[in-house]
Amino acid sequence: MNKKTTKVLAFLLAALMASSLASCSQEQDFTAGMSEEEKAAWEAAANDPYGKYPELVTYTTGYNLTAQGSDVLAGTPYADDTTENNAYTRYLKELLNIQNQNEFEASTGPDYDQKVSMAIASSTIPDMMYISDYATLVELVESDLIEDLTDVYNNIACETVKAAYESYGEDNNPLNTVTFDGKIMAIPKTQLSDGQDFLWVRKDWLDKLGMDEPSTIEDLEELMRAFIEQDPDGNGQADTIGMVVLSDVYGEYPNNTFAIDNIFTAFDAYPNVWIEKDGKAVYGSVQEEMKEPLQLLNRWYTEGLIDKEFATRTNDDIVGLISTGKCGIYIGPWWSPFNQAQTSTYTSGDAEWVNVSCPVGSDGKINAISTKSYGGFVVVRKGYEHPEIAMKIVNVNSEYSKQDKSEAGQEVKENQTLAYFNWPLYCEVQPGNNAELMTSHVLAVMNGEAEFDSLTTEEQSYYESAQRYLEAEEAGQKADAADYSQYVSRIVSMQRMIDEPANFLVPSFFETTDSMSTLWASLEKMEMEMVLKVITGEQDISAFDSFVESWTSAGGDKITQEVNDAIAK
Repeated sequence: MNKKTTKVLAFLLAALMASSLASCSQEQDFTAGMSEEEKAAWEAAANDPYGKYPELVTYTTGYNLTAQGSDVLAGTPYADDTTENNAYTRYLKELLNIQNQNEFEASTGPDYDQKVSMAIASSTIPDMMYISDYATLVELVESDLIEDLTDVYNNIACETVKAAYESYGEDNNPLNTVTFDGKIMAIPKTQLSDGQDFLWVRKDWLDKLGMDEPSTIEDLEELMRAFIEQDPDGNGQADTIGMVVLSDVYGEYPNNTFAIDNIFTAFDAYPNVWIEKDGKAVYGSVQEEMKEPLQLLNRWYTEGLIDKEFATRTNDDIVGLISTGKCGIYIGPWWSPFNQAQTSTYTSGDAEWVNVSCPVGSDGKINAISTKSYGGFVVVRKGYEHPEIAMKIVNVNSEYSKQDKSEAGQEVKENQTLAYFNWPLYCEVQPGNNAELMTSHVLAVMNGEAEFDSLTTEEQSYYESAQRYLEAEEAGQKADAADYSQYVSRIVSMQRMIDEPANFLVPSFFETTDSMSTLWASLEKMEMEMVLKVITGEQDISAFDSFVESWTSAGGDKITQEVNDAIAK
């Protein structure tokens, strides 16, 4: 939801609050007129994480679709499915005896967020819905428009969900974000830890030059020099470069493939995030620790070890350099094998890539940056008679359906692959290290330590993909590109992540403040201009100090105070 829309919410919510209070006073006890036996049956269902209601319960909601077009359903048994009658809604109806009635529906992202805003503006908040941003949650809480879910969570959240939240650690637990004055006001959707970035290296080039995998900054420098000077591609021409670098340089860790955040974090510098220093939140990009990596990058640039044209290259340009064999080093996340740069070198040549923990910090580990632990929230309209339904749906999505091998469960598995419909409420809760856990389970089956049936339906699909890749390789054939990507990322890359864990810094603040909406874009532009000029030698390192002064006076100090005030609330 954009910031302009968010600013309007205060007025809209005030109007909605008045109408909501009136409607709440008119709601009646749905158990009125029931016998004690009937009441007991309803109460038992309400207090069971998977309890089935005695009669069908219809709830209103907003339905969040994936970005896939509906044409993916053509020719499948699900071609005639709708947002109120699909594999997920049928599954929930059979298991819990509940049925969604959609007040609105839209594709995930801005379209859906706009529908949420319109629902608030028109005073028609559904019984429960997913919201994507924290600002809307705060407004709904402060306007007293949503239900306190503390008892619901404590009574019927399944153990998988509770353990998943706890896996993020005490400081980064998603429940912290939805707790107001000790009350749990929403069910947070988890955003899995994306792990650390790795150095991705052409192993076939390493082997040809007789070099070991790099670890330190010094090792990386030696490797870049060798890949430039020793003709690793064997074509007799000096046409390879050391390492590609994204023109943005850093940010959005670790979802910015080809960015080089790890160069900075190796020096304990944490650009583009808010970190704690001397008990206060400070912006990492204006700290003294930034100077040393900037000076190093300037030297590498001057010596031609990093791409001399990085500042003007597009992402497609970088993909082209790697896919045509002109570069054998880049920094990226564990799922980099899905990038066209890497898949193309596999399908069209003999390139062999390996992810390496490099460059490491002083303790021999990569210094990484944690992503925020939440990715949206489920809220329930205040006064709704069945608030526990929201928790039940999340339970089913996050736990029960993962183990269900029935025909209905198979429908759910097939629809996950089709990726058109989402679960109602669009909220899955998974452990922060879920990717590592799934790989561990798949590896156990591959090593004969566990049975195939012990895997969840999602894990089974990864196992099957890995087997297809291995069978193709054993037969001397190229595997399907999708199976290659799944195997190298889910098995090879993830194994390295499990064996060589990183140090993770949890940023102090993930959200935005009032002044950011008008000042942040110009401050970021100022920052990146300085970074590029220092790296390319257009300005010396003194430009960093000048930037810090300008950043502070142009609103950085005001935003820093707002960030600390927000944390203190």
